[in-house]
Amino acid sequence: MDPFEHASIPTLAYLAISNEPTWGGALALILGALFPDLDAFCREHRSYLHSLLFALPVFFLAYLPGNPYALLFSLGWLSHLFLDFFTGVIPPVYPLSRRGWGISITARGGPSGAGLSIRIIEHYPDPRHEYRIEVGGSVALAILAITALIIRLH
Repeated sequence: MDPFEHASIPTLAYLAISNEPTWGGALALILGALFPDLDAFCREHRSYLHSLLFALPVFFLAYLPGNPYALLFSLGWLSHLFLDFFTGVIPPVYPLSRRGWGISITARGGPSGAGLSIRIIEHYPDPRHEYRIEVGGSVALAILAITALIIRLH
């Protein structure tokens, strides 16, 4: 999943669910949603910052004092992991285990009929390499999220 999708999807959810969204809250959520991909600069992408061993304690620490920005940052981080679970794998207990899991859902349809395939995928994080991100379709999603932010927070 690319950065536009990781930022736009939780932002749209925040705007839909929150009674009183703020620019600061949206920014904290977006930064949290993008934060896990910083581990792409480490030896392995989808490693430390994609692990629940790091994300869940941050969430609980942010939840306890009631700081809304810290909580939104950690919710953005968790949304990133949730979305990546459906677009690859996340290693839930990295570095204790490098093994990651995800779900692959494939829908097909045509003259021969329709079908839905759901399977669990399991593999290890990819070694560090140069990433090429296709962002064509997600630019439209980002424009929609920015428009919703402006309309809702104006």
